[in-house]
Amino acid sequence: MVIYILVCIPTEDGWERANLTKEGLVASVSFDAVPQKQKEYIAHLYDAENSKIGDFTIYGDQWRIDAKFIKMKYWAVALGADSKYTLDRIEGRYKDIQEANTLQKKAYQIESSSLVDNFSFFMDVTYGSSVYKDIRLKTKYKILKSLTGLLIREELLNRKKQDGLMSKMKSLLGT
Repeated sequence: MVIYILVCIPTEDGWERANLTKEGLVASVSFDAVPQKQKEYIAHLYDAENSKIGDFTIYGDQWRIDAKFIKMKYWAVALGADSKYTLDRIEGRYKDIQEANTLQKKAYQIESSSLVDNFSFFMDVTYGSSVYKDIRLKTKYKILKSLTGLLIREELLNRKKQDGLMSKMKSLLGT
């Protein structure tokens, strides 16, 4: 019973389990190739409300986004507190270390606000979190925050062709 109380929060309808695996949308990004340029892309970055943060020239075959985090103690999360974050920067990166050391690169500051420690009693630790992924065109990358940092989920933007192919396969199979 004590463990149940520690991982549950009271609600009007009774006790509800605290979501210790909660994920929340932070931002999304998609890419367009720069014509006649290799390993140069335009990143279109949007916030969680789908408002445009900006367009950024990215060099490399991968992209990276960084954030500053305040992780709350698990008991505080069970009481309803949530981790806090601020996006820090976006930049391109190269898979090949030789290219990373010799080819063009550029980083962009996304948000300049700093996290204020108003939650020190609930706070576990402050740190930076970074995620990176290969750049693929016609893909929307959703950057999510968890209780412990950033993660990425991909969504193909060209669904129409896939849906058509899936419908053809279903009709051929008679399903």
